[in-house]
Amino acid sequence: MKFDPSLANFTLALVVAASGWFFRWNDKRKFEKQEASFERQQAITKAEAAAEKKVNEERDFNHLLNNQRQISQGITTGFDEIEERIEHLRELMLKIEAYLIRNQGTNHHE
Repeated sequence: MKFDPSLANFTLALVVAASGWFFRWNDKRKFEKQEASFERQQAITKAEAAAEKKVNEERDFNHLLNNQRQISQGITTGFDEIEERIEHLRELMLKIEAYLIRNQGTNHHE
């Protein structure tokens, strides 16, 4: 059996081409896995950001709502105090009126 260099070249070229194809395919598969993992991570990050934004918006809304309730309570309390003061002034004016009516006759005789 004679050594055929062209057959050896062909075999070597075939092995090199097949191994090159295999490593390229393997790298492409790894890259696609990494890309899919990266896309999943991006989706998770976006979902986390959206959830955090929603929580922050709800918290801010609840703060505003509580502030509005406190303001309304303060206004109600203020009006209640004003009504109490007006009622007290009304009672004082009635006492003054009664005093003046009672003493009106005594002032004319002096």
